[in-house]
Amino acid sequence: MKRTLFIILLLSFKSYSQDFIGTWNVISYEDEIVYYNKTTDSISYKIPARKAEAERFKQMSELIIFSVTYSFEKEGKYVENHPAIREVINGSFEVDKRNKIILIIDDEGKKDKLSYDYTDGILFVRMKMKTGFIKLGLTKVSN
Repeated sequence: MKRTLFIILLLSFKSYSQDFIGTWNVISYEDEIVYYNKTTDSISYKIPARKAEAERFKQMSELIIFSVTYSFEKEGKYVENHPAIREVINGSFEVDKRNKIILIIDDEGKKDKLSYDYTDGILFVRMKMKTGFIKLGLTKVSN
């Protein structure tokens, strides 16, 4: 009996999650320079001296950020579609709800740990970069 409870507990912490199943579109982007919300078309600059760089970002964001879709499928399958560069990344995912981490493993074995927060139907994922971070706001478009 104790073993069964332990297995159930373990599976509840590290598994794929029904909350995540579906296809998601990017609606907001944030890094150390800029915050851009596509839904409200609002942009704010964190470093005013880099405003010109952020303006170029806004022009290119439609192709490189907001066209990307993220799919979390049943049985832990993950698909990231980049139509602008005609690239599709396949892999698997696990959700650790206790630590609010999504572990993504691509078909080549590369692992990414993304912290997440799920608020009012928006899935916010945060990626640490070599310098800085990227935080995406995602909204589900289909199950």
